[in-house]
Amino acid sequence: MSYPSNQPYQYPNYPNVQQNNSLEFFHGSKFKEKSVIFGVIGFFFLGIVFGPLAISNARKAEALHHSATLGKVLGWIDTIAGVFSILVFLLIIISAASGSGN
Repeated sequence: MSYPSNQPYQYPNYPNVQQNNSLEFFHGSKFKEKSVIFGVIGFFFLGIVFGPLAISNARKAEALHHSATLGKVLGWIDTIAGVFSILVFLLIIISAASGSGN
């Protein structure tokens, strides 16, 4: 078996050293970090606000070729839990208002 001598072997998905020092790589890693931070904050406090922020930053990181799955998953969990908690709160308020009228 012979290999072409004019082309070096390329490792699959091996990052280029110049790519790691680029401004695009730096911005992608920052968006990735912010998506995880917003996802964790939203898990404990105001998920309806921080969840969409986490999803947005995860999408920006993925557009810059960074995997931001954790931030995106936490963002969706925060958003769904925030909507669910608002619905439960509204149902409690409605039931309390209808019960006090009798």
